[in-house]
Amino acid sequence: MYLKPLLAQGLERFFHIGPAFRKGEHGRIHATEFTILEWYRAFSDFSDLISDCIDLISSVFKAFSNGNLPVTLPLQPENIRCQLKIFSIEEVFSTFAGWNPVEEKDERRFEQDLVEKIEPAIAKHPVVILKDYPSWAASLSRISEKDRRICERFELYLGGMELANGFSELVNSQEQRIRFQEENKKRVSLGLNPTEMPKGFLSALDRCPPSAGIALGVDRLLMFILKPESIDQLFPPFDI
Repeated sequence: MYLKPLLAQGLERFFHIGPAFRKGEHGRIHATEFTILEWYRAFSDFSDLISDCIDLISSVFKAFSNGNLPVTLPLQPENIRCQLKIFSIEEVFSTFAGWNPVEEKDERRFEQDLVEKIEPAIAKHPVVILKDYPSWAASLSRISEKDRRICERFELYLGGMELANGFSELVNSQEQRIRFQEENKKRVSLGLNPTEMPKGFLSALDRCPPSAGIALGVDRLLMFILKPESIDQLFPPFDI
């Protein structure tokens, strides 16, 4: 939300790499602090981001293969694009979970089945794109003009591990405000305080061109390459 308004200032391509944080969440592939790469493209949609991701991963793998590190790459750089599998959310949930979240809204069941059924099923493929999320899971993405039941959002998986989350960006302040209001209603129903409405972010949206944006976990990309038992082996946690 701090980067997207730069589109309204006339910047058409930009990126940021730096730390991000999770509160109270830690596990084999989750760290409290981690490194994230975000980039935006004006006059683009999420299909351009998919190509960016494949090019980026291929470049990283090529750098490792040309280096002197004793690393056995899980894929050769030239094979990444041909190994890519693209599935819709409707397709994988109907096949592996027995229901269709595009037709039925159940957020808790969606998240549980995604972790317990979908991610293990797609892990047999080294590179996977899950796309066309249900409209109720749009977040900051725009709704598809071809099918109002879905939004133009995708997630990239490497070896069954989520690596990136990308959108064709919503640039309509009125629609985004409604989404934020709905999210606050949900927070209040859960006993949480509502978040403050981001007025600066909303005021910039209507001045943004059609765009696409993505966030990619750098630490997880390194995990896919180096195969540690946990993220802590790469980046040990420490107390100040």
